Amino acid sequence: MPAVSVIVPVYKVEPYIARCARSLFGQTMAELEYIFIDDCTPDRSIDILREVLEEFPERKGQVKIHRMPRNSGQAEVRKTGISLAGGDYIAHCDSDDTFAPEACEKMYRKAIEEHLDIVVCDFLMGNDSTGWKRKSQKSVPGREVSDLLSGRVMGSLGTRLIRRELLAGSKAPVANFCEDLVLVVSATLKAGAIGYLPEPLQNYYVREESISHRPGKAALLARLEDLKANAGPILEALREDGRFPEKGADVVFFKYRCRQDLQPFVHQRDIFKVWENVFPEINRIFLFTRGIPAEEKFFFILIYLQLFHPWKKVMGKLRHRV
Repeated sequence: MPAVSVIVPVYKVEPYIARCARSLFGQTMAELEYIFIDDCTPDRSIDILREVLEEFPERKGQVKIHRMPRNSGQAEVRKTGISLAGGDYIAHCDSDDTFAPEACEKMYRKAIEEHLDIVVCDFLMGNDSTGWKRKSQKSVPGREVSDLLSGRVMGSLGTRLIRRELLAGSKAPVANFCEDLVLVVSATLKAGAIGYLPEPLQNYYVREESISHRPGKAALLARLEDLKANAGPILEALREDGRFPEKGADVVFFKYRCRQDLQPFVHQRDIFKVWENVFPEINRIFLFTRGIPAEEKFFFILIYLQLFHPWKKVMGKLRHRV
């Protein structure tokens, strides 16, 4: 049985898959299993993957390439990869991202030495054109779930090594944006010991054509629908856990965060109505919920008074003068 299974979704990543594959096949850890899930990609991604594998003959016996029966999207691909994994732990790497050469070895060693269910590491975010910024994934022990709900740490599978049993029994995502957050929150709720490795072991490449960064109002609204759908299993997991009250700051702020990406367009009446009706039950209690940052309550008031956009313009002019 492999120590770690690395799951990689593959769909329309012809320009990036070689870079990703080389970073994975070049890992310093030997006891790996690679599961590439071909989501019926229409380009040469799988052909390129096979070509790169020829550069690493010692890895050939460790590689599985599973083709989905139809194009199914990230949520279904994640679930399929987890069901095929045989490792004690599971790592995920999106096929446009890369791992540092020692990523799997360092995270697995820490997990074994400290008897951990989950190991979390930092990451670098950006690209070669705009540069890279290090992002911390450190949480105060015991506040890991709260930090995921608030967005203080990123709910990315790529920065986590997770015991396979936790993911196999996790709530399943139902939509293709923020699908990894469903799995991460669910696994974190059930985890015993969680460790943090203060090293940037993943490179998260930002590209505009990806589902997470596609610009424009239409793309934003599409992401919102997926986010609301995936909020369902997250809220269900929180209710089943019992430690996070429905009207508590963690849950209320998480629901509010589901609408935050609408802020650039919230001065438009149709978008304001959408914003107002994303988990509308929080409108009555948001300002009175203890534990929510005062700055967010200030923005909430500005939006309701239709003053958020003018305030942003004034602040932008002031910053420009300074």
